[in-house]
Parts: sequence; C-alpha cells; structure tokens
Amino acid sequence: MTFNTIVACLTAHESAPAVTASALQLAGQNDALVIGLHVIPRVPLYGLAGAEMPAEVIESEEAALRERATEFEERFAEAVRNAGKRSRVKTEWRCVESIRNDVSIALLEHMPCADIIVMGQFPDGEDDTEPTAEIVLGVGRPVLLIPHRIPPTTIGERVVVAWNGKREAERAAFDALPILRQAETVRVLTMNPEDVSGRDSIQSAEDLMQALSRHGIEASTATSNPREISLGQDLLSRVADESCDLLVMGCYGHSRLRELIFGGVTREILKSMTVPVLLSH
Repeated sequence: MTFNTIVACLTAHESAPAVTASALQLAGQNDALVIGLHVIPRVPLYGLAGAEMPAEVIESEEAALRERATEFEERFAEAVRNAGKRSRVKTEWRCVESIRNDVSIALLEHMPCADIIVMGQFPDGEDDTEPTAEIVLGVGRPVLLIPHRIPPTTIGERVVVAWNGKREAERAAFDALPILRQAETVRVLTMNPEDVSGRDSIQSAEDLMQALSRHGIEASTATSNPREISLGQDLLSRVADESCDLLVMGCYGHSRLRELIFGGVTREILKSMTVPVLLSH
C-alpha cells in the first residue's frame, strides 16, 4: 500500500504554503501525484438584498475570487519548482468553480480520486472546526491536517498512534501504513485502558503491534490514563514528550442533517494541535 494520489486542499492563504510543502514531501516519499485543488465559491447572496445586488457588484466579486484563485495557482507552481530542485514530484493543478458558497461540499466532490487528503487544520482559515468536520467525516479517506501556527519541518519520522481498540483507531492505524513504514519510531499509545468500553485495549494494542511488524514496522507500546487533565490535553502532552512529528488517531463524530459534531478529544486536538495529525473516520 502506498499513497499514489495526494490532494492538497488550498483554501486559506495562511495555510497554503505549509499544506503544499507537506503534500510535496509526502509525494516525494511515495512517488505520488500531488493534485493542488482550489475551489472558487459562488458569491454569497443573502435574502432580498442579495436578490437586488447589482450585476456589476456580483461580477466584481467573482473577478476578485478568480484573481485570488490565480494567486493560489502561482504559489503552488512556485512551490513545485522549488521542490523540483530537490526531487521530481508529479503535480497537477485543479481549480473549479462551485455553484455553492459552501467550499467544504465543493471540495468533497473532487476528493474521491485521492488516497490521502492534505489540508490546513481549519480549511477556511477561521478557528472553526465545522468545515474540518464536514470534510473528515464525509470524505472516506485519511486526512492529514497541518497546523497553521507551527508549519512542520518533518512529517512521520517519529509517530504516535493514539489507540483505544475501536474501529476508528484501527482504520487510522492502517490508513497510515505508507507513513509508518518509513518512520524511525512508532509508538502505539493506549488511551484510558481502564475505561470499561476499552477493557481489552491493551491486548488489542499488542495485537496491533504484531500486525504492524508483519508490515515491516517495529513499534513499541505505552499506556496513558490521565486523572488530573483531559484525554486531549494528555495526548498533546505525550506527543510533545515523544518529540513526535505526526499523531495518528481515529476521528470520532457524526453528521446528521448537516449538524456536524466532533467528539471531545478530536475537537480538543484539532483546536490545540502543534504537529500534523492524520485523522480517519
């Protein structure tokens, strides 16, 4: 298993350089194609005021959005040229105009071809988990989230796999195999092993470690059972203690009538992440 097609979602100027660099780095490790994807949203029209908006105003807004898209394309091309000096990576640029003003839905329409999605921790550049939830819960592919404030210099050399024996954690661990195979260290960290719902999680972590070894991955195990702080805070602390550059975890949440909800640990990690996080649902 390898990542053959990587989609880099470029939606916010703040995160685009780090997202592009991370996607190109991952592609170099997997001899993969990177598709730079940008969506031009529809100009939002609100109520009667929107219906009465002059055509020239709408045209001006649309022109500004297309100019913004050109800036994303130029920056992507420049990053590819710079990366080409170090390694040859196949790339493709896609810019699509959506009939919606909801960028997340438009992005989802163009992701089924991907083996993994790379995007900023908040795809619209705002401190809001809902667009991230919409993509992660809807795409059916692993999503590599890149932190805004601390762009990574390496990804996947030292990996922590958050483990509780549940389906989402299993999915994330195996979705990360192409990265884990190249990692220097892999730590399977069992969270809250005394929890009733995860009574067998320590044994299942041992089973996971053996399964990884059959893929040529030498992993070690550890447990974490915090009492004074939340699971999310404890996990972030352990990530720092391990000096890891990638956290792999299952994404817990649900979508109902477009009301998107992340589980508490997922939401806390997303808000405070300092290293890339690979999420699977």
